Amino acid sequence: MSKKKAAPLYQSWDEVNNAMRQIAEIDRTIQATEAELNRKISELKVEAESVAAPLLAEKAELEKHIQAFTESRIDEFKDSKTKFLTFGEVGFRKATSIVTRNVKAIIEALKQNRMADCIKVSESIDKEELAKYDDASLERVGAKRKIEDKFFYKPSVERIEAP
Repeated sequence: MSKKKAAPLYQSWDEVNNAMRQIAEIDRTIQATEAELNRKISELKVEAESVAAPLLAEKAELEKHIQAFTESRIDEFKDSKTKFLTFGEVGFRKATSIVTRNVKAIIEALKQNRMADCIKVSESIDKEELAKYDDASLERVGAKRKIEDKFFYKPSVERIEAP
């Protein structure tokens, strides 16, 4: 059984044109609302940054002094790597990192030493490149070209008079 399309609500191009005018007005109102929202967000960010900046500077200064004091007493951390205080803890943790300078040279050396498991490779289909092939070639690889007429509309916001 085939589905029946419902009869269109609009019966003339004038009705469609009026609907386009309404869409343009809605778009303009939404844009104005979003612009106001973005303006308020920007103001709030500036206000928050002005409050946070001196606090962040003070925090960084305190951290620097705590680190300097803790490092001066490093001999106290032989048995335990952490010192528990009333308002927190300080200590030392082993931190390991891999330093790489010439990525291309390292990748080549990894390949030569059969360490390919250390190389990340991601594969994906480049549909723009695939679109350049003919339909027979597409079918050979399990793809096909789909062509359809897609509806679009574009309201003329500039033609709406400002309220």
